[in-house]
Amino acid sequence: MTNLPVPDMEERDFLARCVGSERLEEFLALCAKYGAFLYETNEHLNLTAIPPSDFWTKHVCDCASILLLPELRSAKRIADVGCGAGLPSFPLAAALPACLVVAIDSRGKKIRFLSQAAELCGLKNLLPVHARANELANDPDYDRSFPIAVARAVGAADVLRKETANLRTKNGRLYLYRTPGQAEEERRKLKCAIRLTEVFRLPHDAGERLFSIL
Repeated sequence: MTNLPVPDMEERDFLARCVGSERLEEFLALCAKYGAFLYETNEHLNLTAIPPSDFWTKHVCDCASILLLPELRSAKRIADVGCGAGLPSFPLAAALPACLVVAIDSRGKKIRFLSQAAELCGLKNLLPVHARANELANDPDYDRSFPIAVARAVGAADVLRKETANLRTKNGRLYLYRTPGQAEEERRKLKCAIRLTEVFRLPHDAGERLFSIL
């Protein structure tokens, strides 16, 4: 059984800024339960290369950092494209109980794991879907129904923009988790409009994060 550490004060302070102090304890409890299940399952199914010692900073804090953007805190419907093991979709659903988070991935094993995690944690606003993003838009329940789509550690900006085009509403936006270097390189290459947010520093000098918005 994996020994998952508890978040330290620097991680707690960062997450309180992301999710709000009034929701922090419930959020931490949900993520701890998810994390224990993640690493237990990771022993026989390749879900993450991040060790348990870095779970809170490199997984939870990184995923939750998007909630430092005010428009994400008030979201009602989010698509996580290429969700993998549920990062960022699980932390986002845990932080935003009034928001439906649809986690999309073409790999059935990852979706089955995330479905089990959501059920284990009682997270009813997290909906894992086994599909490709561009094909899911053929379903009328998902066609142009997301004001916000997010993607972390998967795909290039131009590919993701096309993949999510028919999932997003008319004025829907795509938020990409990026480092400053990645974002600047993509902005030079892309012909479409792209906006970069301010840079956020993760706890314990674990790196810098910003978001490319298309």
